[in-house]
Amino acid sequence: MKILKTISAALSMCLFACTAVAADFPTRPVKIVIPYSAGGTSDILGRLVQGPLSENLGQSVIIENKPGGASVIGTSQVARATPDGHTILFADLALLVNPGLMADLPYDTTKDFRAITGFAKAPLVLLVNGDLPFNSLPELIDYAKKNPGKLNFGSGGYGSSTHIAGELFKKVTGLDIMHVPFQGVAPAMTAILSGQVEIYFGGTTTALQHLREKRLKALAITGNQRNTLIPDVPTFKEQSVDGMNADTYWGVYAPAGTPDAAIARLNQAFDAAMKDPKVKERVDQFGIELIHNSPAEQDKAFRQMVDYWSRFIKETGIKVQ
Repeated sequence: MKILKTISAALSMCLFACTAVAADFPTRPVKIVIPYSAGGTSDILGRLVQGPLSENLGQSVIIENKPGGASVIGTSQVARATPDGHTILFADLALLVNPGLMADLPYDTTKDFRAITGFAKAPLVLLVNGDLPFNSLPELIDYAKKNPGKLNFGSGGYGSSTHIAGELFKKVTGLDIMHVPFQGVAPAMTAILSGQVEIYFGGTTTALQHLREKRLKALAITGNQRNTLIPDVPTFKEQSVDGMNADTYWGVYAPAGTPDAAIARLNQAFDAAMKDPKVKERVDQFGIELIHNSPAEQDKAFRQMVDYWSRFIKETGIKVQ
C-alpha cells in the first residue's frame, strides 16, 4: 500500500509538472532558426508567421538566420539547443536529404529532433530556355533520347532541391543529361536564361516573370495537381511521367527531449498562425500549399522522407562536392 501511495504521488507530481509546462510555456522569447540567409523563400515563409505566432504565444518570436554548410550550421545549432521549446528549427528539404549526402553530419537527423508540424510544400517546374524548340515534355524527352549527353540541367548546387529534382528526372525517364551545378539559384537562373544550360527545375514564383516574357518555357510541374499561378502547365503525371515526387518541403522541429506540452503548444500556435487570413493570402501568392499536421503525423512523414531520400541518393550515387 505504501508503494502504491508513493507511485500515486509521483504520478500526481508528474501530471502537475506537465500541466505547469503547458500553462507557463513559453516563459521567454521563442527563437526560430532559419538555416539560410535573409530574403530566400524559407526566410520569407518564416517571417510570414512571426507576428501571428507571437500574438498566439504571448511572447516575442525572433527569427535568426544562420546560413552555411548546406543548412548544417543552423540545423546543428538547434540540435545543441536547450530542449525546452524556446529554440526551434524552420527546415526545408535539406534536412531530409543531408543524411544521405553527408556521412559526417554533426547531429543525428532522426534522433536529435522532435517534429512540431509540417508547414508547406511547393512544386518545382521543369523549365527550358525560351529559344529551344521544345514545347512539351514529350518533345524534350524524345530529343534527349535521340541525343544522349547533349542536354544539360543546371542546379543551385550539389544537394539542392533543384539538383535532387534533376537527378530524379533522370532516374524516372532514363535520360542521359548532364548536371551543371552553380553557387545558388540566381546564377543557375542566369545560366538557363543565357542558354548556358537547357533545363532547370525552379520554383513557380522565381520563374513567373520570365515565363510571361517568353524567355523561359514551363513544360511540366511536380505534384499531383496543377498550380494556380501557372494553370496551363500540366503535371508530370498528366504527361505519363510517374515518380516525380520532388516538391520542395518545409517543416518545424525542436531539439530532442523537448517536453510534450511545449511541442503541443507550439503545434497549436503554428496551426493558428497558418489559418490567419493574411498568411494564407500571401502564401497563395507564392503558389505554396500549407500543410499543418500533428506532431505524430509530422514525425512519421519526416522519418519516411529521410528514408526515401537516403535510398534515392544511394541508388543514384549523388555526392556533395
